[in-house]
Amino acid sequence: MLIRALLLLALTSQLAVAQPYKWIDAQGRTHYGDRPPADAKARPVTAAINTYSGTPVLSAAGKPVSTAVQRESLAPQNQKLALVIYTTPTCGYCVQAKAHMGRRGIPYTERDVTLSESYEREFRQKGGRGVPLIVAGSRTLNGYSEESLEALLKGAGY
Repeated sequence: MLIRALLLLALTSQLAVAQPYKWIDAQGRTHYGDRPPADAKARPVTAAINTYSGTPVLSAAGKPVSTAVQRESLAPQNQKLALVIYTTPTCGYCVQAKAHMGRRGIPYTERDVTLSESYEREFRQKGGRGVPLIVAGSRTLNGYSEESLEALLKGAGY
């Protein structure tokens, strides 16, 4: 009986999922929700922007390493690559990544993809599947783990 109840709950919960929409208000702010205002020119959102951590690639020492960092050579000696982090306001991993770089005194540029369609477009063009997306030159890191970020930072010359 319990299994039937759980199955019924699982099937009915699929029906309750609302279509998310994106719209821009009169002040130019981007909003997301399942009920846009009647006067808004809302468009359906087909891909959600969520936190993505992915499956880590392990180094010979057994520690996670970003595949982007693994494929690329290190930054030229004494040259540090500029860092850009694509975020959303509700992303806990974004907060952790920014705090990590802050503790190390590493400068970065933050681009909140909910504030600007151009930031969202850049995010997608750089292979963003979820936030945070951290970019150093041609290297990218989707998601956040301390080990993967450290590998990216080392490759960027920090």
